[in-house]
Amino acid sequence: MASPVPDDITQKVVRIMVVEDVDFNLDILINILAERSWQAIAAASGEAALNILARDTDFQIVLMDLGLPGIDGMETTRRIKKNPATCTIPVIALTAETSIERERFLDAGFNGYAEKNFDPEQLFAAIEKHLFPACGNPREKGPALAPTPEHCDLDFEALLAIYLDENTLCRIAKAFFADTGKELILLDKAMAVGDQKGILACCHSLKGASALFTAKNLGTAVMELEACILQGIQEETGGSAWRRILAAHESLRGTVASRLNLSLQNE
Repeated sequence: MASPVPDDITQKVVRIMVVEDVDFNLDILINILAERSWQAIAAASGEAALNILARDTDFQIVLMDLGLPGIDGMETTRRIKKNPATCTIPVIALTAETSIERERFLDAGFNGYAEKNFDPEQLFAAIEKHLFPACGNPREKGPALAPTPEHCDLDFEALLAIYLDENTLCRIAKAFFADTGKELILLDKAMAVGDQKGILACCHSLKGASALFTAKNLGTAVMELEACILQGIQEETGGSAWRRILAAHESLRGTVASRLNLSLQNE
């Protein structure tokens, strides 16, 4: 499929629509895109994305979350690809799913995918594949940053590489705990009444936020609970996974508060 990107793409403003309903995830993506001076236009739902595209089709890329409220990312992408005015805009899925699932995304009409635990260069590579289709990625990927050994649950070095200074990282950390704190309240209520759809929706949000914040232990615990629900196991095993999520979140809060000298008690 031909890309709508002109030959002089490096001379024009690159406009990227980011379709994401979690404020924390959106904040991180906008910061990453700003490293290339790319302009991010946010849409908090599939409906909002389609409404924007009905008025304005001057986008070089659409980054599409999958677990959106209302019309999900898969259906939103199908509608974008069915519309002659927007069908040539590359749509990249933002996902933390398995390789098998990613192939399903390509079959559904996505032009590519980027991992939700991406480092900036991985996201840039996924985007630049479509911005520069003739010449490939114009930038070579540098060596990956190693995790900070004394805080193996969180990759502070990678986060600082994205946000450049601790003041910005402090703001991102507060946003992370504010958003995940709200999701944990919703998850607690969903667990109490056995609302499987609600539990899975909370898991999706927590899993994505954990990946973007490099919170490995929290992300692993969330995936364990998600697996329990998908397999129809919710009592003892699901309860154990839920307790591990709470413990991982509290441990992470202590680690971040200590490392960044922050008060996170009310976040």
